[in-house]
Amino acid sequence: MRKAAIVFMVIPFLFLSSLSISAAEREERKWQDESIYYIVVDRFMNGEMSNNQEADLDDPKAYHGGDLAGIIDQLDYIKEMGFTAIQLSPIMQNGEKGFHGLWVTDFQAVEGHFGTLKEARQLVKKAHEQDLKVIFDLPVSFTGEEHPWTSDEGKTDWFTSENVNSELPWLKNLPQMNLSNQEVQEYFLETMNFWIDETGADGFRLLSTSDAGEEMTSINQDSFVFSEDITSESLFLSSSREAFKAAGKSLDGLVKDINHQSVHKLDGYEVERFTHLAVVEGQNPITRWKLALTYLFTTPGIPQLYYGSEIPMDDGGNLEDLPMMNFKAGDEGLKKRVEKLLSIREQFPALTRGEYKSLYNKEGLAVFERTYEDQTIIIAINNAEETKSMELKGLDDDLQLRGLLQDGLVRQQGEGTYKLGMERETADVFVIESNSGYNWLFIGFVGGVLALFVTAVIVISLRSRRDVDQ
Repeated sequence: MRKAAIVFMVIPFLFLSSLSISAAEREERKWQDESIYYIVVDRFMNGEMSNNQEADLDDPKAYHGGDLAGIIDQLDYIKEMGFTAIQLSPIMQNGEKGFHGLWVTDFQAVEGHFGTLKEARQLVKKAHEQDLKVIFDLPVSFTGEEHPWTSDEGKTDWFTSENVNSELPWLKNLPQMNLSNQEVQEYFLETMNFWIDETGADGFRLLSTSDAGEEMTSINQDSFVFSEDITSESLFLSSSREAFKAAGKSLDGLVKDINHQSVHKLDGYEVERFTHLAVVEGQNPITRWKLALTYLFTTPGIPQLYYGSEIPMDDGGNLEDLPMMNFKAGDEGLKKRVEKLLSIREQFPALTRGEYKSLYNKEGLAVFERTYEDQTIIIAINNAEETKSMELKGLDDDLQLRGLLQDGLVRQQGEGTYKLGMERETADVFVIESNSGYNWLFIGFVGGVLALFVTAVIVISLRSRRDVDQ
């Protein structure tokens, strides 16, 4: 019986090994192959108690104790979900109560509440050991009010004549940098190189109030640098949140960004949590998240998940209330959906490098296609309040669509026609492959193993009975 049990345990690993080999054989990775987990450092994990000065968990505007040591402690958590990169809120030295990292007073020093430069270096090293890339947020359009430059007469032309115009509580009226000034550009290029040299960081998000420009985003070929205007919502973010916050909404307005290097997200500093949007609409946030995540992880671009979205966290609609991460809470089904989608992205390069084509988008049902070399993936998202179906036409004969999320199977119904049916508020990712019919070889193999198992049980039972009779 023990031998038979071992055979059963080995079977799944044979199949998993074949998937791992397939993923390993992919060509050299590009940034578009990555998936990012975004961390607000102060609100993630408290790993070092000695830097908790002025920390107050009851004050949403104070430090809560999260630090670089805490992130090191939780790298396994992030890796196990399947992410390949982490992105940190600004870790630079900040003014009083600058837990969010936006009130920088020294761009080339680590905020004491978060740790030390040595710990920043250790974090990057530990992340790299787990094949996780590290991106640092770097404010470039503004400084904290306490920055020494604001009172330096020699740096008057480093600032514009106007302060930051934003309704975001942490950005409002901050001193605004003059990014057209050559010296300012050179300083921030120098700063990025400082962090690369000192820590080994892989890239930067330049936080700005406008486009930072190509001069600021091309420091070297190996580093990934992108700019984001955090005073306004991106079209991808706003259209996705609007479409998926409630069932029955049209998906016509979803933004299809064909730039594979664009970083896309559903949550961030500048907006209330998507979870809260769903709650206000009287919706089940778990269902809403599953549909939105399916779109986020399968559309062209680099997906970024805001810390705690896998729980999913709710901020009550208050932008200034960034909750502390709770690793003991959460919906296991939602976390597994994140893990599954990330696994699919790793296995099928069509989702990271493939062309995008919309096949159908009516009455809440959106179906689109991603193709790369000889690989075709079909994504179907039904945001309607009832079952929807559509016909895929023009495909070759003798194929099948195998669902990777719902385990469904769609086979040919007519010449080149395949009918796709989706229950209300569901989504699936289908791989197009040859029609396997019944896998008689596999069925025969499993049947043979079962027969051996039953035979072994009978033989052992007979021997035991014979021993008792004797």
